[in-house]
Amino acid sequence: MSNNQKNSTFFISDLHLIPSRPQLIQLFLSFLDEISGKADALYILGDLFEFWIGDDMIYKRAGTPYLPIIKKLKALSESGVNLYFQQGNRDFLAQQKFATATGAELLPDQKVINLSGTPTLLMHGDTLCTDDTSYQRMRRIFRIKLIQKLFLSLSPEKRSNIAGNTRKAIKNKAPKKAYNIVDVNQLEVEKVMREAGVLQLIHGHTHRPAVHEFELDGKPAKRIVLSDWIDKACYLKLESGHFVSVINE
Repeated sequence: MSNNQKNSTFFISDLHLIPSRPQLIQLFLSFLDEISGKADALYILGDLFEFWIGDDMIYKRAGTPYLPIIKKLKALSESGVNLYFQQGNRDFLAQQKFATATGAELLPDQKVINLSGTPTLLMHGDTLCTDDTSYQRMRRIFRIKLIQKLFLSLSPEKRSNIAGNTRKAIKNKAPKKAYNIVDVNQLEVEKVMREAGVLQLIHGHTHRPAVHEFELDGKPAKRIVLSDWIDKACYLKLESGHFVSVINE
C-alpha cells in the first residue's frame, strides 16, 4: 500500500485474528503502521478477531497474544486517525473496555454516516442473512444479557474452550448449508436500507466481496461487501470523495 493521503477513509472486516495465525496478525499490524497519521478514519465492521471472550482478558494471561493489537490500535487513534469498531458475530463481547483500551468509538449494530454527502449504512452484515434461521436463533441466544453474564463469570480458560468448541461446530455445519442460505436476503437488505433512509450500504460477514447495484423504490442503490483477510490485506478506501477500490495487497 502506498500514496495514502489525508481525506482517506478505510473500511475493513472479517480478519478473524487469532494467535495461531501470527502472520495474519503481523499483516494487520503492518497495515495499521501504513495508515497511521495518514488516514482520516478506519472503520472496523466486525469479526476483527476469530473470537473475543470478554474485555477482562485484556488484562489477563489469555489476552497476552492480543496486546500488540490493542497497543497498535491505540497508537493509531493517538496518531489522529479516527477509529471506529462495530461488533461482529465472533467479537460481540468486545465492548466499552476494549473501546477505551484502543481509543475506538464503539458503534451500534447499524450506523448511518455521511460519506462525502452520501448517507451510508454500516453493518457487520450477519442480521441480513435471515434465511439462515438456525444462525439467527443462535445469535439471539448469545445476545441475551444473562447468558453473556454467565459466560463472563467463567474463567478465561473455560471461555476459550467453549469458544473453540463453538467455532469447530460452526465450521463443521457450514459446508452443509446451501450457498444462498448463508448469504444476505435481498428483501431484508431493502427493508433495512429503507428504514435507515439510505441508498448505500457497506457490510462484511459473508466473505463474498462485491459491489451490488440495484433499484430501491425506483432509485439507484448500492451494497458494498467487504472482503475477509486470508493472507492479504483487503480493504475498501474512500479517497477524496470517491471509492478507489477494494484492494488486495
